Amino acid sequence: MPTIWEYAELIAAGDTGRWQAATRRAAILLAPTHPVLDLPHGMPVHQVLVQTTALIVHGLGRLPGRIVTARELAAWVADHAVPPDPDLAGPRSLAPAATSDRDRHMREIVRAVRRQQEGLAGLLRAAGHQVPDPGTRSLDRHSADPVVRQWHDLADVDESSPFPLLCLGVAAMADTFGPAII
Repeated sequence: MPTIWEYAELIAAGDTGRWQAATRRAAILLAPTHPVLDLPHGMPVHQVLVQTTALIVHGLGRLPGRIVTARELAAWVADHAVPPDPDLAGPRSLAPAATSDRDRHMREIVRAVRRQQEGLAGLLRAAGHQVPDPGTRSLDRHSADPVVRQWHDLADVDESSPFPLLCLGVAAMADTFGPAII
C-alpha cells in the first residue's frame, strides 16, 4: 500500500511547479486521516479522493504562494454537493417514491453533477489550463498536461456508470472535510 506522499508524487507526474505543490498540499491535508492508501478491489475511493482534492487545491490556490485550507475545501465541497438519494437517507417509508419524485430528484442530481464539473473546470481554466468539456472516457482524450489528465480521469464517464468519478471524489471529500470543519 502506498503512502499518501508516494501517491501525491505519482499524480504530480514529474511536475515541479504549482501542480506538484497542489498534490503535496492535498497530501498534507489528507495525511491525518489517510496516511496510507488502501488500493481497491473495486472502487478506487482513496485514489479518487487524493486526485479530486489535488485538483481543487490547485484551482483554489492558483495564485503563487497561496495556501488552501481545509475550511476552503469544505466550503467548495458544500457548495458543489450532489443531493442525497431520499430512498437511502433516513428512515424508509413503506411506499417507494413516486415516479415524478424520482424523476425530479434525478434531474437535480444531473444538475449537481454538471455544477461540480463546471465548477472544477472553471477553477482549472482560471489556473491557466486548457480544460475540455467532460466527455466519454477514451484513449483519444489524452493530454500532456498532468492536471488535464487528472481532469479526464475524474470528469469523463464510460458505459459502466452514468456519473463521473468526480462525484465519488467530492463525496469522499465531504466525509473528510465535512461540516465539522466549516
